[in-house]
Amino acid sequence: MLVASTADAERISLIASEWSQQDLVQLDRQSGFYCPVCRAPVVLKTGKKRRWHFAHQPHHTCLVDNEPESMTHLSGKEDLFRWCEQAGRSAKLEHYLHQLHQRPDIYLPGIEPVAIEYQCSMIPEHVFTARSNGYLNGRIIPIWIIGAHRYHRQRFALQLSGFTSLAIRQSKVPKVSHPFATSYYVCFYDPASKNFRYSAHLSSISKTRFISQESTVNLLKLKPYQLVTPSVPFSSMEFKDAWLDMKRKRRLSPPNRLSPEEYALRVQAYRLRINFSYIPGYVGLPHESAIHFQNSPYLWQMWVILLMGVIEADHCFTPERVIRETEARRMERVFSLRCLPLCPLLPASLVIKDYLEQLLCLRVVKKIGNSYRMEGLGKMKQSLTSLFQEDRVILDRLEAAWM
Repeated sequence: MLVASTADAERISLIASEWSQQDLVQLDRQSGFYCPVCRAPVVLKTGKKRRWHFAHQPHHTCLVDNEPESMTHLSGKEDLFRWCEQAGRSAKLEHYLHQLHQRPDIYLPGIEPVAIEYQCSMIPEHVFTARSNGYLNGRIIPIWIIGAHRYHRQRFALQLSGFTSLAIRQSKVPKVSHPFATSYYVCFYDPASKNFRYSAHLSSISKTRFISQESTVNLLKLKPYQLVTPSVPFSSMEFKDAWLDMKRKRRLSPPNRLSPEEYALRVQAYRLRINFSYIPGYVGLPHESAIHFQNSPYLWQMWVILLMGVIEADHCFTPERVIRETEARRMERVFSLRCLPLCPLLPASLVIKDYLEQLLCLRVVKKIGNSYRMEGLGKMKQSLTSLFQEDRVILDRLEAAWM
């Protein structure tokens, strides 16, 4: 903690420049320091190796959750607090919200109050969700900024696992006018470089991996309100190369460990005598709302095509019927929704509808009223080379239809 109280309830902030080490030590001897929330005694830490801070006694349980605060966390919290103050916001450091029993790192009061949480240490997913819901229920906008050391990227793919995927939020500004751009992003901060990193235009390719486009902005060139309105350019060529690379790998070889959903789909394809690698190019299409499903678009869209084009061929489908038929066959986990506490809830039927509209644009399905109909898979290509070409052609067709 960077804030504590004296026995007389005087608030002491270690960010304030007027406190010298000698002053703090003397005040500690005279009065002692106490947690502003639970009023338990806390220990003053003014060593030379770490940022000065207060700490609860070992094994003490406070009224709010306490996680170990690293040097990075303390430095980042101070940076963000000073940054908000310099931007003219009435920032409050470690302000306890009595009605919510929560203490954000930084609280910004106002017409639309904001709670900023700088999260560096591991946190259970249920705790992250409960805190976020607490702020939202109290009509406070929660903004989670993740420590930069939790940024993991390999080639095109960003890894977001555990609580980091829960920090995905939807930008308040309209998304870039492109069919493959999305409004979903995650924000990281590095106190060493004083830089924010936005991983934006997120498109899921598995439960934990996302194609993203990156932007780094210095703390001094950003205002607090821009945390919810990031502006990240979108490169169509970069995205398509990444997406096609993902599909190529899917076609060439299965993952080392199959998820229960993929195993069930492969069993279904085997029974229907369909080669999993030779599925048409219109399976596995990117779109804005697909991030709400945990599974890769390549998997859940494959199930939609198998259901509409083979299992129940010559039938008309609505998105709701797709879900009912899926549940009847005990395949509902294919459409498992991702937990996104910072984003508006989107029902599975709308995600499926977005995909059916893409198939309509590609003339793969016909629309009859509010229903969609496929004529079956047709003759499947037997050459992986031709399928790789088809994958690119279909992305180009979708892009051209939008533009």
